[in-house]
Amino acid sequence: MEVLRITNLCKDFGGVSAVVQFGMVQQENEITGIIGPNGAGKTTVFNLITGIYPVDSGEIWFYGKRITGYPSHKITALGITRTFQNIRLFRNLNVLDNVKTAYGVKTRYTMWEEMVRYGRVREEEKRTEELARGFLSYFGLEKHSDSFPYNLPYGLQRRLELARALMASPRLLLLDEPGAGLNPKEIRQLMETLMRIQQEKGLSIIIVEHHMELVMNICKTIHVLDFGKKIAEGKPEEIQQNEAVLHAYLGDQV
Repeated sequence: MEVLRITNLCKDFGGVSAVVQFGMVQQENEITGIIGPNGAGKTTVFNLITGIYPVDSGEIWFYGKRITGYPSHKITALGITRTFQNIRLFRNLNVLDNVKTAYGVKTRYTMWEEMVRYGRVREEEKRTEELARGFLSYFGLEKHSDSFPYNLPYGLQRRLELARALMASPRLLLLDEPGAGLNPKEIRQLMETLMRIQQEKGLSIIIVEHHMELVMNICKTIHVLDFGKKIAEGKPEEIQQNEAVLHAYLGDQV
C-alpha cells in the first residue's frame, strides 16, 4: 500500500532553490533512504513533509489524503513522526517524562477535565505512563527512567529519541541522521534496532543519513539529492554504481 506520495515539491529560500521538483513514493512497511552531499536539500524535504516549512509548490499525500499546507501538529496527529539531526530532548524532564510528552497528540480529555482531575484523566495518565515505560523497556532504557537526558551517553539519547517518536503511534517515521555522532558499534546496533522496529511494529521509515553502511544495509530504495534535485533513485546496489551519484560525492575524482 502507498503510504506517502510527493510530486513536484519545490522550496526556495531568498532565491536559492533548496528543493527542486522532488518526487517520491513510499510503500508501506519499507525502509527508504534519502542521501546526498551536505546542503543537498535532504532535511528540507523532511521539513516540508512535516509542515515546518510551507511548500512553495508541489503536492504531498499521506495514505491518499492531501496534506500539503497542513500545520505540524495536525500532520503528527495523522501519524507522521520525526526525529532531528540535532538531538531535541527536554533537558529539565526525566527520561520517562520525555517519552510521555509525545502522547499529547493522543489525549482525549479537555483542559477543564484535567484541572478538576476527572476519573478518566487519571486513567489516561496511568495508561500513558504504562505505555511510556513499555517503550523504555523496548529500547533497554527502563533503568534510566528517573535520569535526565544530559546524563545519558550519546547513544542512549538517540534511543530515547526513538522511544519518544514511537510513543506518538506513527504510521510513518522520519529519521534525520539517526547515526550522527555514533561510533561503528553503535551504528550496527542502530541498524539492528531499526530493522526490529520495522518488522515488529510494521512501520514505514524514511531515513536521511550520511553513514553509507547504515543506508546500504537496511534501505530497500534510496533517493539521491544534489543541489536540491533528485539525481538518482534505485536499490542500494544500483546507487553504488550510479555515475551521477559517484560524481556528486567524489567530483572530478570519478
